[in-house]
Amino acid sequence: MSVVSGAAADADALWEALDGLPLIAIPTTSGTGAETNGFGVIEDTAACRKVYLGHPSVKPRIALLDPELTLGLPARITAATGIDALVHGIESLASRGANPVSGAYATQAVAMVGRWLPVAHRDGSDLEARAQLMLGAHLAGEALTISGLGLVHGIGHALTAHTGTPHGIALASVLEEVLEFSAPNAREAYEQTARALRLAPPADGDWARAAIDAVREISGELGIKQPLRELGVRPDLLPPIASGALADAVTRNAPRQPTEQDIHGILESAF
Repeated sequence: MSVVSGAAADADALWEALDGLPLIAIPTTSGTGAETNGFGVIEDTAACRKVYLGHPSVKPRIALLDPELTLGLPARITAATGIDALVHGIESLASRGANPVSGAYATQAVAMVGRWLPVAHRDGSDLEARAQLMLGAHLAGEALTISGLGLVHGIGHALTAHTGTPHGIALASVLEEVLEFSAPNAREAYEQTARALRLAPPADGDWARAAIDAVREISGELGIKQPLRELGVRPDLLPPIASGALADAVTRNAPRQPTEQDIHGILESAF
């Protein structure tokens, strides 16, 4: 072994042996669930992609959930961060990595976020709504840490990397289209979603359709969904966004595995 390679190996070993410093996380929005895990997402602006960075040792030792810190959050940011939490819950239920524990967290998260997000959006000073939404978003974060996410986040990451669109708005722009695409392989998860949202049993028994329609209604009430063309997406950006979404690690957890052409079709339908 050369001196250089030996030194590099020693440096690698030292790096692996050093844990991160203990953290206390204090969220000021209700959406990301970042206080539940030791990983974050950074943007590589040169490559137009998002990169996951972190280590289990920097998972916060304490998460301090204080809803009063979100009372001043503007309605649009409440909607954008809240829809992120709702997607965390739904994708956790449908993820290939889902298990009974993540499902328990995700089901409760969908119930709480689905009920209280519209209330907090309408009246940002409603402390109960803020508290319930914050706890729901936290539970959604606990769920995704176990199960992983899916194609909505895969596309959302690529959209943000190419256009700078805020994360929650990017998710909302393709949420319903991805739910439609994934439905054939996620009917049980969508039934869990519909029941968590306290929907009446559909007359035709199509719980998946009921869930998708309910999510569309929530998104409409928040006024958050925009066509991709209004978010700075040009037709020539559709192929690289589709390619980036397919390469994103979270896409591998999607219940129905897409091709690049499938993703391109989803983007066209949301354009």
